[in-house]
Amino acid sequence: MPQNDARFIVLEGLDGAGTTTQAARLQAYFTNHALASFITHEPTRDPIGAFIRRILTGQEQAADGSHYHPGEHALGLMFAADRRAHSRIIQERLALGEHVVCDRYLFSSLAYQTLDRTVTPDWVIDINEGCAVPDVTYFLAVPVDECLARLAARRGDPSIYETRAHLHTIAKNYDRLLPRYEAGFGRVVRIDGTQSVDDVQRAILADLGEL
Repeated sequence: MPQNDARFIVLEGLDGAGTTTQAARLQAYFTNHALASFITHEPTRDPIGAFIRRILTGQEQAADGSHYHPGEHALGLMFAADRRAHSRIIQERLALGEHVVCDRYLFSSLAYQTLDRTVTPDWVIDINEGCAVPDVTYFLAVPVDECLARLAARRGDPSIYETRAHLHTIAKNYDRLLPRYEAGFGRVVRIDGTQSVDDVQRAILADLGEL
């Protein structure tokens, strides 16, 4: 932890859980209270992250013209490479005394890449060794059906993971891998993401006040 008390705060949850909304609101709260902050997300907008996003939204084509999907092992390595470069930026911002608010991080890799049962949690953690460790991770708990309803109402290219079957498995992965994540990457606070946007934000701010 930097001596300036800057915090690295991560928002996690299923697609449609509201992590992007809450990350933006938290950063706005810091700005409104004259607290230096930096908002970011994974995959990043840098070249590796941008390539991952094209894969996840089906925009990248294989040689035969089909949607390119290299498999969860390859995606896991790409995410780890993106995260390694991202961690350097996170640590630089923390050193400057800025709170860092990140929409998704390593917990997502654990839950999503292990959709492939040959991808083990230990492997995901090993390839991410040395990355920045959050001070707290807020997990927005929202049922799969509600996430799907929210996703159907929004604009933008859907992710390859935005199916009922995938999200049910990912939700189970989050639950079963929570102790493994906490052991190496700090405290996770579970928040009822079905509350109003304001109530979810209040729950996050109430916990931050305890840090």
